[in-house]
Amino acid sequence: MKTYQSTTNRNRIVLNSRTRLNIPINIIIMLRGEANYTTFVLNDGSEQVVAYTLKYFEPFLETHGFQRIHRGSMINPKFIKEYCKEECLVTMKNGMSMKVSRRRRKDAFLGNAGVNK
Repeated sequence: MKTYQSTTNRNRIVLNSRTRLNIPINIIIMLRGEANYTTFVLNDGSEQVVAYTLKYFEPFLETHGFQRIHRGSMINPKFIKEYCKEECLVTMKNGMSMKVSRRRRKDAFLGNAGVNK
């Protein structure tokens, strides 16, 4: 998977090998999968669309603590603002909220410190 793994610095992810577009992993808030495309939402409010599925990036980003909360979304637990247990919604620090699938409600990120339950 050479298109997104960097051999020199494992704290960055290469999104486009032709233009050498790479971003630090710690500024990624979440990923949204839409058909065969993945949208990276960054903490500065920008979005980057890549022509790979979410499953393609999942093994690499899980090693950095990212959690898959739904079939079409993956989040960085460092940016969780709160978790509403009644509605099963995760609200991120940028104001976006996402539904947690019923099979992933018991995942480890819900027990992290800093998450309001």
